[in-house]
Amino acid sequence: MVVSGLLLTSCSESTDNVSKVTAYANMSLNGDALVVLTQGETYTEQGAKAEAGGKVLEVKIDGTVDTSKPTMYKINYSATNSDGFPAYLTRTVVVLSNKPSTIDLTGTFLRNGNPNTVTKISDRKYKCDNATGYNVAKDFITLEFYNIDDKQIYAPFQENTSTSGISAESNIGTITDKNNWKWVIYASAVFGTAERIFKR
Repeated sequence: MVVSGLLLTSCSESTDNVSKVTAYANMSLNGDALVVLTQGETYTEQGAKAEAGGKVLEVKIDGTVDTSKPTMYKINYSATNSDGFPAYLTRTVVVLSNKPSTIDLTGTFLRNGNPNTVTKISDRKYKCDNATGYNVAKDFITLEFYNIDDKQIYAPFQENTSTSGISAESNIGTITDKNNWKWVIYASAVFGTAERIFKR
């Protein structure tokens, strides 16, 4: 015997408005995402803008910059839409020593026998052609970086740094002397976060 039937239900208040469209926060920085200053210069916070569905949102700012202390600083911006969904942006501020560098990192450095050639752009700014000391050419990461104070080394976030399209940034690495330095590379593909040690 086959039994068939039809079940009719009505909507209750508990299921009203379950499905809805949310307008996510759109954020943009005022000014550049990377700011490079010399020790003692003034950092001016330019803030960020956010909106969702045509409505201006409050932007919260987290982080400070002390230009008397050469290092890298991150300023984080956040905004939340009316449904509680957050959005984030970050500005990087690099404060370089106001003293002329005594360490020149120009030349070829090796990691596990793999060369990383460094060229000088200005007194404290450089460019390298294999930031991880890797052995697969399509994944060689080319980065511009800073010798912050002859002790700290840092490469800000850069997109499409390899022929395979990898984006990357370093941590605040360490310069031991003109022949030795190390850092960690945070990359969008291929690489983990092992410390990369380079020796001339």
